[in-house]
This record gives sequence, structure tokens and C-alpha cells, in this order.
Amino acid sequence: MNPISFILRLIFPLLLPALAAAAAPERQNALEFSNGAFLVEDGGSYGQGTDSWAAWRLTDGSETHGWCSPQGKPKGLAFAWELDTTWLLEKLVLSTRNMQESSYPGVSAKLVEVLISTADGPWKTVGKFAVGKEERREHSLPAGTSAARVKLVVLDNHGNADFTELAEVELLGQRTAAVPLRKFGGDYQTNYGPIRLTQEGDQVYGCYDDSSGAAYLWGTATGRVVQLSWSQPDRREGTATFAVTRDERRLWGIWFEGGVLRGEWSGPRVPPNQGPKCTPARKGLSEGLKRQGRVVLYGIRFDSGSDVPRPESSPTLQELAAALTAQKDLSVEVAGHTDTVSGEAYNLDLSNRRARSVVAWLVKAGVDEKRLVARGYGLSRPVADNATAQGRALNRRVEATVLK
Repeated sequence: MNPISFILRLIFPLLLPALAAAAAPERQNALEFSNGAFLVEDGGSYGQGTDSWAAWRLTDGSETHGWCSPQGKPKGLAFAWELDTTWLLEKLVLSTRNMQESSYPGVSAKLVEVLISTADGPWKTVGKFAVGKEERREHSLPAGTSAARVKLVVLDNHGNADFTELAEVELLGQRTAAVPLRKFGGDYQTNYGPIRLTQEGDQVYGCYDDSSGAAYLWGTATGRVVQLSWSQPDRREGTATFAVTRDERRLWGIWFEGGVLRGEWSGPRVPPNQGPKCTPARKGLSEGLKRQGRVVLYGIRFDSGSDVPRPESSPTLQELAAALTAQKDLSVEVAGHTDTVSGEAYNLDLSNRRARSVVAWLVKAGVDEKRLVARGYGLSRPVADNATAQGRALNRRVEATVLK
């Protein structure tokens, strides 16, 4: 045997775990709202909507604010989530960090039950799982745990008779089926009045009546989630994330202004005669570049730490290329933006690499490289609150801005 063959045979087994990890799909949190999880059952909460201690705080991606039971009901409360598709679930993470143990001894959750179901099937218990005080504990789930719906039942706490608190719940795994693109188009009666959405493929745009005039929304849908920007004539602007239920009868979302989470934005679908008076104006790539000089490209997505656009980014990349091809007098800056995870230097490098990757794609599609500038801004320009998973998802974005 020659020396090279001997060395390869020696080191190849050592490389197999790394190669397998690199080839495996990224493990994600199935309960994250920006991944399409929809809370469909709230068994009882001290807070409402997106307030501290509300049920939404169980899965907001932050251990700073958590859920709390109503007073006098510390046990037996159930919460259910409808996932965006079928997931293969591998790990359950429970956290009681930052709960009010000093003021309410024994308030931290101690034991929960997890149940799973297919889209319409009966509930099946996966197991009962413990967590200590001020602890983040990870549990392995039985092999083959597959679900389209998940239920969590709070069984016990560490002794408090009035309240139970839980900081965060995560279910880590991978999708095993494609997520169909949901229909967002239509009128909805929300807690901020009626809004109207129009959908063309994965592009969603809409409007609502504001006291200062017609206000507009525009963004990109992925599966059952749409990430949008919104603006009003009085110069207020911000971002939002919406999701629709599987039957597409209800819209639920959160909105940000000035980079701060402002609250819930939700409501049921209604007939057109109950919608707003405004007419949606298309705010797609071509119109956005032409009229506003800037577009947020939420349809361009990357795996964590990667600078390679995921396959589902193709429609948005193709639309951007078509817009630049049709408007040959425009030169644009392609900017990468990140959340705050992993620190400033890492994110600045990552955002630069992602911006260059998008430019390379556009050049390969036929756009003149001289018209394109790639620049990364890292974590320096957030449009939402990095304290929550949903805010971090909105901050991870690519923007195209017309160069003057």
C-alpha cells in the first residue's frame, strides 16, 4: 500500500462525523413563530398578546421574559401549537432562567408533559420532562418523534401554590415535508382596524386606513409566514411578521417600530365590504427601487452561518435581477444585515460574505458587475428587537438601495 492510501485510510474515519454534520440539514426550533408555528390553544396566562408573562413568551426566543400562569391556577394548563408542516423532532429544551424565585419561591415549572399529533389526528403523549430552578435543560426525544401539532401541559412547579413560571420552550428538529405557500390575500379585521393584503406568488403587499392617509405594507411570504415593512404618510415606519392558520381564516402577527416590539397585530378574515377603503399599491422590487430607492429582500434566505442563498431564495433573486435588467440606469448597493448572535466582528464578516454572494448571483444572471456594490453592515442597523427570535429574524435580511 502506498503512503498516501495508508494516510487516507487512517484519517477518513475521523472525517466522517464532520462530513455528515456538514451534509445534514440545519436543526431549527419548530415552535418559533418566524418558522411558522402558530399558537392555537392558550390554557391560561397572566399576560395577554405579547406582554410579559403571556403564552407567546414561551416561544419568543428569549429567556428574559417568560410565561406565568393566572393566579390560583399553577397546574394543569395546556398550550398547543400548529406547526407549518410535519417535523421530525429531536430535542426538547426547557428553561426556567430569570424567573421570580426570589419573590415567589417555588414558582418555576418543574414537570411538563409533551403530546404530539398529525395535522388532524389524536394526541399522543411523548413523555413527561423535568426542569430545575434557574436551569436550561435539554431532553432527547424518542427516535422518530414526528408531529404537525404539539401540546405542552404544565403538570407541576417547585412548590408555589399561586403561580407557575416558565421562561422558554424549544423543540429542535427538521422539517420532513415541504411547506405549502399559504394564501394571505384578502381583508382582515384586526385589533388596529381593517387591513387588505394582495398576493402575487410569494410577494405580498397591502394597505390600511390611517388617520394620516393610506398606509402601505409590502414583503415576502415563505410558507405560512410573511415578513413585511410598513409605512404611513406621517413618516412612521417599521416591520412586521404575520402568519395564517392552516385554514387561512385568521391572521396573527407582531409589529416593530424603531427597532422595538410594539405588540400583537391580529384578526380574522372578513368579507370585502368590511375591509378598508384604501387600495393596495404594489411595492415590489421594481416599484420599490423606482419610487423609494430601497427594498428589503426578506425572500433571500441563508442557513445559520452560511453565505450561500437557500434554494427558496431563487424567486426573489430572479425578481431582483429582472428589475435591474429592466432599469439599466440604476446602480445599487446590495447590503447584508444580521442579528446580534455571535458578536460584532463575526456578523460584519458574515454580512459582507452574504452581500458578495448575492452580487455574484446577479452577475451570473447577467447584471453588469459595475452597477453593483456589495457591503455588509453586520448588526449595526437593526429594524427590530434582537431580544426575541422574531425580531432577530427580521434583522437578518438583505437590502438593495439605489446609489445616487
